[in-house]
Amino acid sequence: MVAGGVGLAPFATLTETLAARGTSLRLFYGARSAADLFCLDRFERFDVSLALTTEDGSRGERGRVVLPLERDLAAAPASLDVMLYACGPEAMLAAVGKLAGRFGRPSELAMERQMGCGMGGCYSCVVRVRTADGGSRYARSCIEGPIFKGDDVLWE
Repeated sequence: MVAGGVGLAPFATLTETLAARGTSLRLFYGARSAADLFCLDRFERFDVSLALTTEDGSRGERGRVVLPLERDLAAAPASLDVMLYACGPEAMLAAVGKLAGRFGRPSELAMERQMGCGMGGCYSCVVRVRTADGGSRYARSCIEGPIFKGDDVLWE
């Protein structure tokens, strides 16, 4: 699981679900400072391995959350079953999606787009995605998301 800032929220329930299934969990969690990291005890209760980063270096590794993620992906054997879930700023989601693709790992990204109507009518929340024929289209995150497979999102 990869969280940036308040992107931590959906991982509270995902952690409970996956832990109940006996899944080994690691949370990569980044924020601006130690004061912006919250609810860590909730994840520690489920024996989640934490990789913390802060931009100012006040807790965990100094820098962005994708740094320890990249190291772990590079070190993980190809035979290890890994699924990446990410929620946070769009630049972080792009980095996670690209890393997942580079290391041949599946990912699901929670796109936090502004949703004007929330019913698919205004098209203010579109995400450019790959189509089955190799083209692209715009998907409305309010009705087709907000979770997208990392391989499907086109960032350029």
